[in-house]
Order: sequence, then C-alpha cells, then structure tokens
Amino acid sequence: MHSHPWLRVSKLTLTGVATVVPLAGTIWLIFIIIRMLIRGGQSMFDFVLRNFARITGWEIESFGFLGIKLLYFILPLALFFGVGLFVVSPIGRHLVKVIEAVVSRIPLIGFVYNALRQFVTAIQELGAERQFKSVVYVEYPSPGCKLLAFVTGNFFDKQQGKDVTSVFIPTSPNPLTGFMVLIEDEKVIPCDMSVEEATKMVLSAGLVTPRSMKKRATE
Repeated sequence: MHSHPWLRVSKLTLTGVATVVPLAGTIWLIFIIIRMLIRGGQSMFDFVLRNFARITGWEIESFGFLGIKLLYFILPLALFFGVGLFVVSPIGRHLVKVIEAVVSRIPLIGFVYNALRQFVTAIQELGAERQFKSVVYVEYPSPGCKLLAFVTGNFFDKQQGKDVTSVFIPTSPNPLTGFMVLIEDEKVIPCDMSVEEATKMVLSAGLVTPRSMKKRATE
C-alpha cells in the first residue's frame, strides 16, 4: 500500500527543516557573537582613542585602516584572556571570591548573578575533560519506572560498609540541570545506551529514541 503523496511531501519537508534549522541556527548564533565582539572591540578602541587624544591634545576625527574590524574582534578576546589570566592567580581568585560574596548578598541582583554564574559554569563544564562515565537506570518513583542517570563516580562508603555509585539524574528537556544521588551498587541498573544517545533522549523529552532500542522494539 503506497503512502499518500502529500504525506511523503510533508515528511520530506520536515526532514529538510530538521536538517537546515540546526545548521542555520548555529551560523546565526556565531554571526551574532562575532558582531557583538566587533562592536565591543570598537567601543573599547574608540574609548582609548578619545582618552589618548584628550591627554595628548591631538585632534583625531577618525582613525581607520585595512583590517581594523579584525582588531575590533581581537580586542575583547584579548581582554577575556587577560581577565582569565588574572583570575587564576592567587590574588585574582581571592578578589573574585570577595566580589561574589558581596554581590550574592544584594537582593535580586544576587539571584540574577548566581543564576547566570551557574549557567555559564554548566556550559563551561560541557567541554571539560571530565565526562560522564556511562549511562544507567535508577528505579524511581515506583517499581517498573526508571530514570536515566549518568555515572559520575564510584567509591566505598565506610559508614555503610558498601560500594556506592554517584549518579547525576538530568531533567528534561534541559540536561544541564538535575540532581546528584548516591546509590548502592546493587541497585544500579545497567543501560546499553551511550552518553550521547541518552543526552539526545533527554533533550527531546523521549522523542528521539536510540536506533538500538527502535530495532529491538520492531523485532
């Protein structure tokens, strides 16, 4: 039995949308970031130029040369590099802790700062060397119901006298948020999914199912 032509057209259209939208969105985001960096660099350059003219008494109406936009782009990156270099130093770390302690106590501003700080830290940790070791199931909230969890570590709990596994249970559709749980090894249920497959499943709220699971379901 052949499918309706319009159904095939709609499926092909959705396939095209699914292919183009992520690519176009990525290019658009990169373009926006580059524009923001160039504008920021231009503001920095103009600020330095104006103050230099005021101190020296020179009259500089305009200043430009071939490749000046590249300079505008590099200036913010150089500033970020300098800040990062300072922050990793003992004095910088201490100063950041003092600033965070003061800002966190300010009503509303402290809430916004902490939320942004957690978001940026989560994004930063995505590219870190530390990665989830594997994917497992955690039985919750009742027998037969399972949650996807990422294994982050395993150690011996002296108080219980047992080996326990630390897992991170992500929330859907935002895997950057969730909670960490310590579970006894015998209560951890193995899962064949890779970390990438499980992440896609969480992001899509279950709409994207790993191919291995689809094959088993149709067998």
